[in-house]
Amino acid sequence: MNCYECHSGKHTTTAVAVCHACGVALCGQHIYLDTQEVHRQAGLGKTTGDLPARTVMCSACRHAEQSVWHESAPAQQRVI
Repeated sequence: MNCYECHSGKHTTTAVAVCHACGVALCGQHIYLDTQEVHRQAGLGKTTGDLPARTVMCSACRHAEQSVWHESAPAQQRVI
């Protein structure tokens, strides 16, 4: 499978990941790694996990998610 972003730019690059939100294939230059808390339903106990989960996103989904929360996103790691 090839990277969607590279394909849009008329290049062919092998994909290494898939966007968590939209499912588009991404190469190493176009993925954004983030962490997110894992939540579960619970009564009066703890509802978040001890360790954050890894999330891979494309730039379009990352920007869309940031616009919903109207705040600066935590430090994002761009993998190159």
